[in-house]
Amino acid sequence: MQEAMRCLQMELIDSPADIKAHRVLLFMVQSKLADLQLGRHGLQVFGRSALLLNVEGDLKGQQTNPARWLPPGSLENFLKSRQVSLEARSRACGIDSIPVVRTNEGKGGKGIERAYWLDVAPLPSVDADIDEVRPWNLIEYHRSAPGEVKPSWLMRMIFRKGELRNRSWRGRALIGAILLGLVLLTAWFLTGMWGMASTDEGLTLRQLLGVSVMISAGWLTWANFYSPWIRLVDDRVVKAPQALLSLWEDSAELEMHRDSEKQQWTRFVRFSGDCPMCSGRVLLMPGKPDHKTPIVGRCSESPHSHVFSFDRARLSGVYIGPPLSGKG
Repeated sequence: MQEAMRCLQMELIDSPADIKAHRVLLFMVQSKLADLQLGRHGLQVFGRSALLLNVEGDLKGQQTNPARWLPPGSLENFLKSRQVSLEARSRACGIDSIPVVRTNEGKGGKGIERAYWLDVAPLPSVDADIDEVRPWNLIEYHRSAPGEVKPSWLMRMIFRKGELRNRSWRGRALIGAILLGLVLLTAWFLTGMWGMASTDEGLTLRQLLGVSVMISAGWLTWANFYSPWIRLVDDRVVKAPQALLSLWEDSAELEMHRDSEKQQWTRFVRFSGDCPMCSGRVLLMPGKPDHKTPIVGRCSESPHSHVFSFDRARLSGVYIGPPLSGKG
């Protein structure tokens, strides 16, 4: 059981998600591992109230209804969304079990509070996975390991192993550099436009070309160096511009997430999956112009037909491409 719990702990640490289920499971698995290290192998059962107090703290725990805070099925559904990755980790570690969430059937109320504990179940065999029919319209994404995506040499000076704690001195330096760059870019652009507008002579072809070059240079600088950082705050995952990546990297993303201590981190990462329709490689790409969402999964073999949504928290998606005949 200890090895299975360690696999779950590493899965939660390597694939963070700023949602309750992730924080609850991380607390439960860390507590379980602490018990196992002390030689206690019995069930470690937590009621909703205990989970609420341990995960959110006393202040919020006393003001929140535990039943509303952790609805039935929340932990089970989250763990199910990570099952593919957990099975792969278990096989890589050479163990034949996988972590699962158990619960009593208490529906709440005085004395019958719903309780949760971690257990293990047999690892499905590879033959069973092959024989299982995979839905053609569902995809599972995988997040690359920390440090696997290589940023540019300049970003490597700021991001250690591709990661950066936002409130560290490096994080503050990066924010300061972005703000200073925005100010300088705006000042340069306004100064150039003012110089063009203040001339008393008619615009020549050379001046028009100069304006075009200035606008193009300003837009390219904004799009490749400043816009991704600003959009990252709201979108949490954005495409990393090629200017921020190593020459040997073809596609990667910037992701902002919180760790178990609620510290904000930013890292270079790559989300990918196997296309359930043709087994091609699915990478995240801009959704426009054919989709409203800012980022979608596109198959390398058919990028405009085999298109899937992207759910960062569940690492999954559904088919959102054009209607296909013969598919139900």
